Amino acid sequence: MKRNLFQRLLTSFLAIILGVISLLMNPTEKMAAIYLFVVGIIILIVSITIYLRKSENKDDLSKEYDERDALIEGQASNITMQCITSLIIVLLFLSNFIVLSVKAVLLLLILALFILNTVTKFYYERVL
Repeated sequence: MKRNLFQRLLTSFLAIILGVISLLMNPTEKMAAIYLFVVGIIILIVSITIYLRKSENKDDLSKEYDERDALIEGQASNITMQCITSLIIVLLFLSNFIVLSVKAVLLLLILALFILNTVTKFYYERVL
């Protein structure tokens, strides 16, 4: 959480500083500099509010990572890995007969990875 806060704050300050420098160096293009400045301020406000909300809820909703969570993670990643491996083998077999786009295959693999991992975690949370 602290690392994300630092990255968000750094990004917001960088956007604010770049907006101010752009406004001072090139006053003819005010709109781009103002947009960059406003985006930096918005990121700063959002990052501070997220940090404050998480720090307030940290004490109330603290959940420890126990053995059950580790078992769910392990089972979900095992099932996901088996399904992704079988999908890769099927796609390799199909590529001998059909011309497949690399972008389409990678998109299919990424979507399958996200969907399978989410579904298996949900399933094992209900079962175990």
